[in-house]
Amino acid sequence: MHRALLISEILSNIISHISVDERPGVWPVEYVTSSAPTLFALALTCRAFSEQALDALWNNFKGVEPFMRCAGITSAPQKGLQKDKEYPIIPTEAQLAIIARYGHRVRSLELGMNYWRRNYLAQSFLRTIAGSSEVLVPNLRSLEIGFPCELLHLVPPLLGPHLQHFFISIRDYEKGSHHLRTVFQCLPLYCPSLESITVLKSHHLSRERDAPFILPMSYAIQKMPKLRSVTVPAITKDALVYLGGLSSVTDISSHLPTGTDLEDILGSSRGQIIFENIDSVDWEIKEWRDVEVFARLWPHKLTSMTLRSEAKFDPSLLQVLFDSIHVREAFRNLECICLSESFPCRLSSSIVITIDTIRPLFYLSQLRVVDIDTRSCMSIGANDLVEMAEAWRCLEVLLLNKTDGSMSGAVPMPQWVTVPEVVRFIELCPNLKKLCIGITLSTVDCDYDMDKASLCALEPRNSDSRLEALTLKYPRDEEYIRKIYSSDFEILFSKLFPRMNQLHSLQILQSDSIEPHI
Repeated sequence: MHRALLISEILSNIISHISVDERPGVWPVEYVTSSAPTLFALALTCRAFSEQALDALWNNFKGVEPFMRCAGITSAPQKGLQKDKEYPIIPTEAQLAIIARYGHRVRSLELGMNYWRRNYLAQSFLRTIAGSSEVLVPNLRSLEIGFPCELLHLVPPLLGPHLQHFFISIRDYEKGSHHLRTVFQCLPLYCPSLESITVLKSHHLSRERDAPFILPMSYAIQKMPKLRSVTVPAITKDALVYLGGLSSVTDISSHLPTGTDLEDILGSSRGQIIFENIDSVDWEIKEWRDVEVFARLWPHKLTSMTLRSEAKFDPSLLQVLFDSIHVREAFRNLECICLSESFPCRLSSSIVITIDTIRPLFYLSQLRVVDIDTRSCMSIGANDLVEMAEAWRCLEVLLLNKTDGSMSGAVPMPQWVTVPEVVRFIELCPNLKKLCIGITLSTVDCDYDMDKASLCALEPRNSDSRLEALTLKYPRDEEYIRKIYSSDFEILFSKLFPRMNQLHSLQILQSDSIEPHI
C-alpha cells in the first residue's frame, strides 16, 4: 500500500468520490450504482481504511432497519406489512453495543412512509430505545420525518445534542396532535444546536391557516437561539419578532403576516435592530395590500425574495410592486426574485403581463435569477429579450411561466419569439444556465433546413454558453409541427446547444397549458 494513503486527508478525499450515489441531472437512476458494496469492501481491506470507510458507509440512511440487521435483531429487510403480531423487542447488551458502534457514525437519517406500517418491528424497536437513556444516533446532524402524527412519539429517541437540521412533513394532526406538540417541545431541550427547522404541510392541509400546531411550534422556535433558516407554514407575531432579533437568522419562509401585524413588527422596531442579517425571504401571500406594506417598511437589504400568491397576479398590482421595489434601498441588491401563483388560481387567457409590467425590474442590475410563474398569459417578444439581456448582465436563470399559463401570441400585441432569436438571447447572456421562454414553431422550417441529413451534417454551434437547461413552450395549435419534426428537433437542439446535457434534449419542447385569448 502506498504511504500516501496513510494520510487521512488524502484517503478522505478518495472516499468522498466513492460515496456519491446520486448525480441529479447527469445520469439516469438506472445508470447509477450504489457505492455501499465498494465502501463495505474498503472497510474490510485493512484497519487504516476501516474507520473512514465505515463513516462514509453509515453517513446517510433511510430508516432504522440497518441498526436492527447489523445487531442481529432482524435477519432480512422488512419492506411489507407484517403478518405476525407485534411483539416487544428487547436488545441484549451485546446488541446495544453493536448499535452504538455504528450509530455514532450516522449524520443524516430519513424516516418516511415506505416502511412504517402498523405492527412493524421498527416501531417496537424504537419504543424500546425510547425507554433507555441512550440516544440512538448521538452525532446526527440532519433528521427528516415523513410519517403520520400518530407515530411521532417514536421521534424523541432520535433527537440529539448535535442535530442541526430538522425537517418534518405533516400529513395529518387530528389523531396524533399531542405527539406533534411533544416533538416541538423536545426540540429546544434535546437539540440546542439546531440551525434550521422546516415544517411542511400536505397539500390537503394547505388551506388551513390556524392549524393547532402553529402555536406550540412558534413557542418552540422562541427557545432556539442558534436558528439560521426557518421554513414554516405560518408563525405567530411574537415568534417572528424573536427571529428578527436573532443575528444568526438569514432565511425565513412562511405566510406573510397581515399589513397590521407588519406595521406593528416593523414600525415599532425603529429603536432596535431587527432582521439585520436576513438576506432571503419567502412569503406566501393572501392579500396584495400586505405585500405593499412589506415593500414599504422592510428595513434591511435583501438578496433573495420569493412571493407565492393565492390571488391572481394583476398586471397593475405587479407594476406597483416593481415600482416600489426598484426605488427602495432595501431591494437594490436583489439577486433573485421569484413570483408564483398557487395552484388554486384559475388559468386565465384574458390577463396579459407584458414587458411594461416587468421593466421597473431592469433597474436591479444585480439580478441573477428571475422566475415569474403565473397561470395567465405573458407577452414577451425578441426585442424584449434584448432589453433583458442589456439590463441584467449577471443573469443566470430566466424562467417565464415555467409551470402553467401561456407565453405566445397574447393580446393586445401578439409577439412571437423564434428559435434563432432564442439562440441570440442566449449568446447575449454568457452566464445564463437555465431558460424557459415561449416560442413559435411556425418558422422553424424557414429558419433551418429540417431535412434529417442536413441536420446531421450541420456543424455544432461554437459557443461559450453555460446553458444547462432549456424549456421552449410553443402554442397548442402548433402541436402538429412538433409531431412532424419530432426526432429532427432532437438533432437540431443538439447542434444548437452542444454543451447542454443531451439527456435533456427530449424535454426542451413543451406545449402551453392554455390557449391565448385572441
